[in-house]
Amino acid sequence: MCFVDNGEGNPPTDPPAYFSDNGALNEEPVKMTLIASRQAVNRMILLLHRRNIIAGSEWSRPVPIKNSTEVVSVASRVIQID
Repeated sequence: MCFVDNGEGNPPTDPPAYFSDNGALNEEPVKMTLIASRQAVNRMILLLHRRNIIAGSEWSRPVPIKNSTEVVSVASRVIQID
């Protein structure tokens, strides 16, 4: 996946800290979707990665939307709901 970051170098390669993965019964999957220009989607993925929300490698490759200049990228994460 290609990240856009104003020449600051390569994006971090280490995944962020994850939520607890102990198989608790109160876990639920959350699906996230980004739709925007390719540059905006790549930038948002990088920002979320840097804030340890979700690793860049967890996002799908941006897919062009037919008859549009936008792309879509999706990811999912299991979180605990208390």
